Amino acid sequence: MFQITRKLDISEYSKGDRMIIAVISAGGHSLKSKIFSIKNKNEMAVLGRADIDEIKVRGNSNFLHRVGIKRAARESVRLKGLEAAVKLVFDWYIKSGIISGYGDIGAVGLKCIFKDKSGACILTKKLLDELKQSTSASRACNQLNIEVIEIIKSMFDVPVAIMFDSSFHYSIPEFRRLSGFPWNWYKKLGIKKRGYDGFSHQYMAAITRKIEKAEKMNLITIYLGESSSICAIKNKRSIDTSMVFSPSSGLLQKNAIGDIDGTALLFAMDELNLSVEEAQNEITKNAGLLATAGIRKGNFKNILSAARKGSKRAKLTVDLYIDTVRKYIGAFSTILGNIDCIVFGGEIGESSAYIREKCLENMDYMGIRLDLARNKELNNALSLISSDYSVVSKTKIYIVPVNGDMVMAYFTKKVIEKGKDLPPEEMTFRL
Repeated sequence: MFQITRKLDISEYSKGDRMIIAVISAGGHSLKSKIFSIKNKNEMAVLGRADIDEIKVRGNSNFLHRVGIKRAARESVRLKGLEAAVKLVFDWYIKSGIISGYGDIGAVGLKCIFKDKSGACILTKKLLDELKQSTSASRACNQLNIEVIEIIKSMFDVPVAIMFDSSFHYSIPEFRRLSGFPWNWYKKLGIKKRGYDGFSHQYMAAITRKIEKAEKMNLITIYLGESSSICAIKNKRSIDTSMVFSPSSGLLQKNAIGDIDGTALLFAMDELNLSVEEAQNEITKNAGLLATAGIRKGNFKNILSAARKGSKRAKLTVDLYIDTVRKYIGAFSTILGNIDCIVFGGEIGESSAYIREKCLENMDYMGIRLDLARNKELNNALSLISSDYSVVSKTKIYIVPVNGDMVMAYFTKKVIEKGKDLPPEEMTFRL
């Protein structure tokens, strides 16, 4: 088992040789944030984390918070609206001693998606106006983050950097981006593969390279959580990924559809007399893992639990999810030619020994074999879980607890220091 974290003593950082960066993302009805300290030589540490789920107009929300690497605490809070949630989070950071006041924050990084925009960009009025004019494909993803940007600008007088989540996938060959739709849809509307979850895949790849002490490797990174995607990485560059035009594509998502037949969607719209907005709402909020399993609220653990208790729909959902992951592993192994490492991350990928086992079951013929005991024993830990039986297992298998926010903080510092936007080809993350 590998261990790369250490106990954090916040007092060790003097104010003069570090930059304090807040990284924030909003999606659905949730707000997630972390505060990082980055020293001049890019030594990074997480000072604290604060997340709020299900921000409600009425009722209570769950508030998860943690100082450094201490055990996370959870409490129920009553708040109204996104602005109240943002202020609660930063007031908690002050109360906990993570920062002494708003003035400690040197920069803020936020994640967005927008057309073909990629890289890390300093927020300007022009960029904010462009984000506000997002098309329907990205409006739902950006809406809350735009609100957060405006709240942050009213609270802090600091630079804000916008991180575009598709940046890591800039290196996917153009022929793999084509969809087969009419050519003018590709040229005029920009309908093509873009890929998302880029910061998570970039982090998993960087950790694996660090452990393996190798720069040139063929990796399949499997990020499974509320958002799920798979990436084929050749020598530090993404060459294919499961998400296509929007973050709702590829694998089944928590509440979103995954890969679909476009004609089936048009048929449902016609039969149910749905508008574009209504159909968009159905396939991004009322579909996916929970809908297929027949579970209204919860997460993948609830689906697994229901399957074990005999729910046929839940069992079908789990089997479908696993089957799709396996198909992508097979497809990407063909693209890569050989696989040096398979890397699991994300809430499901890190915490479910069952899912990892089933995703890689009966792959000895590909040189892939789990050590079943390690897989269970080292659950949730940064660890090597492949078999040592080298005659069969030629591919190393890792669990890498993901910290995509660290990648965002890293590039936030870079873009602020340079005073100019970073194109995706310059966004190389190193630990």
